[in-house]
Amino acid sequence: MKQRILDAALQIAMSRGWEGVTIRKIADRIEYAPPIVYAYFRNKAELFDELGILGHRMLSEDNHRAVSGVDDPREALLRVSLNFWDFAFLHKELYQLMFSLNRTIPGEVIALSLEAIKRGFFDLVGEQEEAKEVMFSWMCFQQGYIHNVKQMGLPADLGDRNPRDLFQRAMKTYLSHI
Repeated sequence: MKQRILDAALQIAMSRGWEGVTIRKIADRIEYAPPIVYAYFRNKAELFDELGILGHRMLSEDNHRAVSGVDDPREALLRVSLNFWDFAFLHKELYQLMFSLNRTIPGEVIALSLEAIKRGFFDLVGEQEEAKEVMFSWMCFQQGYIHNVKQMGLPADLGDRNPRDLFQRAMKTYLSHI
């Protein structure tokens, strides 16, 4: 039942946006009364937090698969970057919830998500504090790029270029300077 509730919330968000998700609409979607939803989640914020955690776990698993067997840290980080891109466009609403709606994700979930990424930056930089700074810059650059493309698309003067290819080139360039 809990999974049905989460799935219903995500389906509503896909058709009406996160603002359109209400406990009543979720209950209607699963064909139960609202108290059933409240039996699993105290409120909508708790439900959104659960979905955010689920999204971070999915992304983390995808990241670990992407870097499995890759020895070159730049290649591993490029794969993670492309994984972020693909996740952002494949799971648009979930990605928005994870990164745009001020969700507070527990530290252990974030730590799991960043585990493979931290190793890659440490392997490149060699010093832990500097690796943290470079990783933070990478996250900002990557998230900003994804956000801008999602919100505005590509500028007209870039023609009909493939946005993912441009992102990949940008990330390669960034990683080559580390």
